[in-house]
Amino acid sequence: MSRPPLANLFAVHDADPVMLNEVMLDLQGSSEFSEVWRPAPGWVAAVASLPNSAPDGGLVRQHQLAFAEGRDVLVEHSGKAPAECLREIAELADFTPDRLASLPGDFGFIRFRPGGATVVRSCGGLVPFYMGRFGGRYAISTRLGDFVRYLTDEPGLDPLVNATWAIGWGMFPEGRTPLVGVSLLERGCLARIEGGRRGVVSRYWNPRPKHVNRPTPATAREHAERLRALLIEKLTRDLDPEDGNLLTLSGGVDSSSLAALAAGVVGRKVWIWSLLPRREREDLVQHEMSYIEPLAKQYGFERRWSVFLHERLVLELQRAHSASSGRAFPPVVFHILHPALCSLPGIVREAPVRVLFGGEFADEVCGSVLTVPDWVEHTPLSRQMMDLLTWYNNPRNIAPWARYRLASLLGRQALPFPEGLLQTNHVNKKKPLDLFHPGVQGEYLAWWERKRRELGEDTDPWRHLALRISTMDSFIPMNWEACVTLGIRRSFPFFNREVLELAFECHPAELYGPGTKKLLRAALCGDVPSRNLHRPDKGWRDYALAKSMNSLQEPMPEEPLPKELEGVLSPEWFSDPPKVLSYWQFRYLTRLMLFVGSLRARRLEREVMSF
Repeated sequence: MSRPPLANLFAVHDADPVMLNEVMLDLQGSSEFSEVWRPAPGWVAAVASLPNSAPDGGLVRQHQLAFAEGRDVLVEHSGKAPAECLREIAELADFTPDRLASLPGDFGFIRFRPGGATVVRSCGGLVPFYMGRFGGRYAISTRLGDFVRYLTDEPGLDPLVNATWAIGWGMFPEGRTPLVGVSLLERGCLARIEGGRRGVVSRYWNPRPKHVNRPTPATAREHAERLRALLIEKLTRDLDPEDGNLLTLSGGVDSSSLAALAAGVVGRKVWIWSLLPRREREDLVQHEMSYIEPLAKQYGFERRWSVFLHERLVLELQRAHSASSGRAFPPVVFHILHPALCSLPGIVREAPVRVLFGGEFADEVCGSVLTVPDWVEHTPLSRQMMDLLTWYNNPRNIAPWARYRLASLLGRQALPFPEGLLQTNHVNKKKPLDLFHPGVQGEYLAWWERKRRELGEDTDPWRHLALRISTMDSFIPMNWEACVTLGIRRSFPFFNREVLELAFECHPAELYGPGTKKLLRAALCGDVPSRNLHRPDKGWRDYALAKSMNSLQEPMPEEPLPKELEGVLSPEWFSDPPKVLSYWQFRYLTRLMLFVGSLRARRLEREVMSF
């Protein structure tokens, strides 16, 4: 059965026909792509469709288009003749790209022209677009590792990006990626490439309003009903009607809501993966299972995987994922941080997972402590004085309101990422990390100050939500990179164009204050078991385990530090490396070395094919 079409794309522009022909032959011989063609003079392109995805077809190619996602909504569901619809898309991309937002849904594609192209990334979709220029050659890809595999140039490591990902904060400052010279196109943006020069990037989609009003009861009800309809529509479209739908279920409000909707309302078969507290904390395990087990009994999840946390779990899963990529699956040149993603290679050897879905970004779009800064800015003191009873019944609202209001007045804008990210211990903020190059720390601080200044100058509503969407959306490319290698589709019911647009239409008071997840709870009050929907806590937090990690030590790895890390790590680590590492130093260094290993493995594939 055909599912919504998704595909990996790779395209190269080179004025030298000999070099271009070499790239084309390599792409054809690799067996990684189902179609390799010349879309326009100076270009070679390749596509690899995900399982059960119908290919673009000849009519799409006649209009010099290649879709990564969204073709079905744009063409098949447009109500227009396919040729007319494709011609409209091509003309918009060529002449009025700022009007692309008039097209429905999430779509990502490349429109080729002789010597040029327009690259369009979706507003809230699944597929990333990377771009890089190497000498006279320009390349576009939806996978980072393809730059290493199919180009003879040797992109080095970007120290700042690799440092932030190693420490567990996936970010792409100024669109930079782990590879030098390769940039990530921001969501809702397009890049126009002419003559193989670096693309000129512009934004075609901006969902932020100029003002938001406190809702009437009817408006709040309509917003809640629309959220429910969007979630059901997304699950119906994305989940496989037969089987193989794996949910990352924590037992929290968000994932429990998806479990109830997917299995109970949409009627899909659901499997679950859960990360639980360490076994010796039986009290925490039982507390979490008290929310998971009733759902399992009610909806009959046929397959279940449970992973119990321990001190070295994350590193063990990352090592296992890296080893699997080197044998059964192509190497993934990316920092894969989420334990569920690291577990996937082992799971697919047991069962045919087709779709992975979860509650990512529900905190931001449905209301949580992350909403507090915007709620404070849209809830003046005069309004609070009118709600004295609310304050009396919810005194915990007073402290965050006062704290964020004072910080805003003093110009100390609340950023979602800490100032001392690369300088201090993950748990003990007073203990120096002493791992990263001073130049990297300086770059991060300069970027941090720049983002704080930009936030202070932003006068439109929902500025904190907008900042989180633009800087904390790195889970999108990470999940794409990890899943597509295994032929698995990804679904984010809370992160897509329609839900993001709805969140910006709401007033923060519809999401938060008093209480959290107001929008979600109003939307699903008749669909989700009440105990799960109104769970008062955010789930388990094993603070004792986190603190115990501070006392752990590991020996320095015996293998020499990779030369690729010279700009990332402190110079002393190469001239006089420590013999013993703290747990956090060892954890971050291991991540970096695993990434270098994946880079070398992908490069080796090119060298083997060249013989």
